Amino acid sequence: MAEIAELARFVALPPEESAWLAELAAATGPDLPLPGETQARRLLTLLDIPAGDHAEALAAAPHPDRDPQLWWLLQHGRRLLDQRLGDQTPLASWPELPERLGAAGRWFYLWTFLAATPQLLDYHERHGVDSAVSAATLADLGSKAALRRRTRGEAGLDKQDWFTLHYRGLLYALGRLQFNVSRVRDEADTLAPGTPCLGTHIPETGPMAPADCDASFAAAPGFFAAHFGTRYPVATCTSWLLDDQLADYLPAESNILRFQRRFRLVDDGFADGLDGDANVLEFVFRRIGPDLDRLPRDTTLQRAVVDHLRAGRHWRVRTGWLPLATG
Repeated sequence: MAEIAELARFVALPPEESAWLAELAAATGPDLPLPGETQARRLLTLLDIPAGDHAEALAAAPHPDRDPQLWWLLQHGRRLLDQRLGDQTPLASWPELPERLGAAGRWFYLWTFLAATPQLLDYHERHGVDSAVSAATLADLGSKAALRRRTRGEAGLDKQDWFTLHYRGLLYALGRLQFNVSRVRDEADTLAPGTPCLGTHIPETGPMAPADCDASFAAAPGFFAAHFGTRYPVATCTSWLLDDQLADYLPAESNILRFQRRFRLVDDGFADGLDGDANVLEFVFRRIGPDLDRLPRDTTLQRAVVDHLRAGRHWRVRTGWLPLATG
């Protein structure tokens, strides 16, 4: 427990939030060396980390003698991901590291995931996942690294809780959309709690063309049945994109409204505790806590977001579901 308390001080983690460290400590096993520079560069390319960030990321690699606390966190994190491959049990939240750690803190989680990439690719191969699907899935790290620079003005990798889905073999990119294996948590219309489902995610990779979304929804049930032996009767989605207030501003045949009409909404958007205003501002403008008067108004969506907030209204994060063809 003394070691946990010391690590909690190192990462500025309040004692009441130390579940992450306790979970890491339970993941025992030998340390493994980090990828050498040549292999690390190949992995950075596989993960689509922006080329301009490679040098800083490589220089930020933890070392067991120079960075004993980061080394402990990395090795235990890598082991935890390995031991939880295929396990849907939620993990304790992985916190952002203190700014005082500089580049070593900003790139720490990238190095944790780099260290875990060989074991994940091995898992994919054992389950017959095509290498192109693996590459598309892992390229999400590069996309989020680029978004961090846009949003926060500095290089690094965050969204670490999100990436624990990828690195436990629970999430895959299948064409335009991403899907993660899950279960219905609360009663929703005719869906009983515990019903197997696929969570649907919309990465920022271009227009949400209906035909591309059709192809992803058509491919998902067969992919998970073939490679993991489970049939998922429904897909769910939790997103500001499902806020039906968008219909007050967007044309009926916009890609966003066509996407949200696929789903049956099951909540009012306020019960899940998510801040819809902050969510939509970050995703539409890639800014956190912006001044509304300084936001661009170049698109119908941008104007809608700002005008809605200026009118004293609020955006909501909604949840919906749709049936999947499992025949």
